[in-house]
Amino acid sequence: MPTILELANESGVSADQVLRVVNGEPVSEAVDRRVRAAMERLGRPAYPKPGRPPVEPAPTPAAELDRGLARLTTVAATSETTLPAEVGTVVYEALRVEVRPVAEHLAGLESLFDGLVDELRRLRHDVQAERRDRVRDLELQIELLRASWAGVDRRLGRIERALARREEPTRPASALSRIEDVRPAELVPVRDASGS
Repeated sequence: MPTILELANESGVSADQVLRVVNGEPVSEAVDRRVRAAMERLGRPAYPKPGRPPVEPAPTPAAELDRGLARLTTVAATSETTLPAEVGTVVYEALRVEVRPVAEHLAGLESLFDGLVDELRRLRHDVQAERRDRVRDLELQIELLRASWAGVDRRLGRIERALARREEPTRPASALSRIEDVRPAELVPVRDASGS
């Protein structure tokens, strides 16, 4: 069984006009034809109950006015008791047709948002791990560079010391003494173990 809102969507008229046609209240001929055609395609709605005979329009305007006033009085009296049920049905149908899909879309968006948050957390973790690895690599490179420069510094120091020794003034050959050139007086006598 279709709902009032489904009939309204099918016929292209408002739910209020569909209710009027279903209740047998006066509407324009075009609206009546569209709603009845929609009811033929989809079926009659569950509410209002299909046993009510439609109201026949009066042939004269004065009789129609009297009949309309009587009908209005009857509808006003019955609407006080049935209005909450009708409003509840329309509200329920509106919720079922309109709000449930919105709630489903919101649930889908919520799951997408949760997935996005999880992905951002994973990316943040990956970026932090990558940053730590890069810092370790940089520390290692700095240590290697420092060790290399320390070795270069030591070599340069040895080279500078060797150059400094070569640049020292060398003593002339005459200043060098040989053991044969040393005078005997300058020699210190060595005593042997016998005491002589």
